[in-house]
Amino acid sequence: MRFRTSLLAVLLMLVALACSPKSDAASKPDTATPVAATAAAPDEGAIRRVIDSMNTRFVAALERGDSLTAVASYADDAVIMMPNEQTWRGLDGAKKGFAGFLTQASIKNAKVSTDDVMVRGDLAVETGHYEWTIVPKGGKEMKDKGKYLTVWKRQADGAWKIVRDINNSDLPAKM
Repeated sequence: MRFRTSLLAVLLMLVALACSPKSDAASKPDTATPVAATAAAPDEGAIRRVIDSMNTRFVAALERGDSLTAVASYADDAVIMMPNEQTWRGLDGAKKGFAGFLTQASIKNAKVSTDDVMVRGDLAVETGHYEWTIVPKGGKEMKDKGKYLTVWKRQADGAWKIVRDINNSDLPAKM
């Protein structure tokens, strides 16, 4: 009986040792290779070139009064916040908003400059500034300059589209 009790005690100790967690050194993750290093980092330069190209096309479309090409950079679920306007939601809202604006005014001498692009996964946040001249139909032209913040999202097909867009003027409001 005493032998059985001792054997049982040894077996229980072996089972307990086998089931116990490994030592701290063995259970800690390997910090020599950061997790981020194992995933491919996005090519921020390539994404910036895509954004610059899309901005060039956007500005040219605005100057031509081509609202359909102007909205080609926007995703179906885009949210656009223009000064002195209600929020334009979705691609249909963008089409309606830009078409309405371009029937009331034209844009000339437009310049858009990206200041910074931060990329995290499938999102890219662009900050920049703009200058242009707005010519209201039958009105006096107005020079404007300001800044913008645009969030781009990589789509399922790999294309980058705008999902959030806001801009505002640096010029004081006219009272």
